[in-house]
Amino acid sequence: MISNSTVDYIILGCLSIQPMSGYDIKRLISISTGLFYNASYGSIYPTLKKFEEAGLVNSEEVVENGRFKKIYALTYEGQREFMEWLEEPPRPIVIKNDMLLRLFFYRHLPQDKVLSITASHIEQLKAFKLELEEIEAAEGAGADKFQRYTLRWGMDFYDFQIGWYKKILLELDD
Repeated sequence: MISNSTVDYIILGCLSIQPMSGYDIKRLISISTGLFYNASYGSIYPTLKKFEEAGLVNSEEVVENGRFKKIYALTYEGQREFMEWLEEPPRPIVIKNDMLLRLFFYRHLPQDKVLSITASHIEQLKAFKLELEEIEAAEGAGADKFQRYTLRWGMDFYDFQIGWYKKILLELDD
């Protein structure tokens, strides 16, 4: 059994798709699960080392474009560990939202500042949604239906937030 860290399961999940390097894992995360769970190189490489020591993955050094690259693959034990986690009921969602936290205390700011910050936040949300639309255009055809569901969730999530904050702006502007 590995630690109960979500990052551990993200990495096992990436390797369940195909063997890959730590760099490839990070790239896949950035265009997929990064929307709802991210992992840094600082957590990926130590986790891969821990997994190799525990027998969950094995690695092979290859030369690609004149550079050494370590490719990791799931072992039978790593696949079993991943599947056990996948079949467990998920934990309830805990939302951590910096903008909502600030909004809770915005009574301490002048209204013009609140309007400005909220409008700026809407623009950030639109930019994130655009990133997902670009991922959909570039990667969507190669994604399976479950990967497309999570991408759609992300786009719907940003649509909801954009609309919700626009309503706040309208209410504040009255």
